[in-house]
Amino acid sequence: MESLNINGKILRISVQRKPIRNLILRLKSPDELLISAPYACSNAEIQRFVEAKRSWIEAHTEKLARRQAQQSRPASGKIAVYGKPVELQWVIGKGKARLQPDRLILYGADACPETKQRAFDQFAKSSLEAEVERLRPKWDQVIADYHLAAPTIHYRRMTSRWGSCIPAKSKITLNLNLIHYPLACVNSVLWHEYAHLIVPNHSQRFYTVIRHHMPDYDTWKALLNGDL
Repeated sequence: MESLNINGKILRISVQRKPIRNLILRLKSPDELLISAPYACSNAEIQRFVEAKRSWIEAHTEKLARRQAQQSRPASGKIAVYGKPVELQWVIGKGKARLQPDRLILYGADACPETKQRAFDQFAKSSLEAEVERLRPKWDQVIADYHLAAPTIHYRRMTSRWGSCIPAKSKITLNLNLIHYPLACVNSVLWHEYAHLIVPNHSQRFYTVIRHHMPDYDTWKALLNGDL
């Protein structure tokens, strides 16, 4: 099974064999579906699994496509910064990005889309770094209670995840697109990735740890997923 037809749109399917027990499905992009499968799992089992998840795939493919369209190259006009709409103003020339109560002012050598995207990403990275430095001491203390070291935190644009964690390297990566969402959402993703240093999977224990330290976690997760 190399592709799936969703309302006339062809979705590529990539299968990765891993030493795991269960099938895991993830959307890499609106055009590609990634399946992680146990080594012993047959192609027929994978096909049945995908067909059983067709409704979920359809709903989340559309949601991811809308999200990426909203967060694509910024241009003049309204844009959300930490959940609040501001006017985006582009200035040709040299200057430091400035976030004011009603507008975000960005600078660049020209008005081409690539220049605007680079300028916006630089602003997003710098702003998120500052906010995360303010948020992280609480989570540093939580994992210190588990005798774990504080992680390094990196930032980049990601297509299908809000963040990722590599426990063995104590490394967290956050999606630059978090800049569009309320700080409570940023904090929920930050804590989610920190929690993977304690529990490196999505087991019941993982979510027990998550909700113990952040009782309103599900509210912010729903907002990020477009369910609110």
